[in-house]
Amino acid sequence: MLVTDHARTRQAQRNLSDDEVAFVLDHGQYVRSGGALHIFLRRRDMFGDQAVCQQYQHLEGSVLVMNDTGEVPILITVYRNRRGLRYIRRKAKYRYNVDIV
Repeated sequence: MLVTDHARTRQAQRNLSDDEVAFVLDHGQYVRSGGALHIFLRRRDMFGDQAVCQQYQHLEGSVLVMNDTGEVPILITVYRNRRGLRYIRRKAKYRYNVDIV
């Protein structure tokens, strides 16, 4: 997975390590909306070992925005919003591109 400079900056601002981003990728809910893939981590997505849940409890509401249309997925940005899933679902389902010549 490639990570943009913008995503690295936002990841540092939000105190998310690469390990935590991988946890969100593995356990989050995938929603395609607004021309991108959004991965949202809900409380109910964190299950299993109690120690693991406590370690990653602060990640609830984390959202990864990715472009996965190419050969290699690209992480565009990272943000947190505990009620973000409702806003993600409201976005337009498709991105309408206009060719600029």
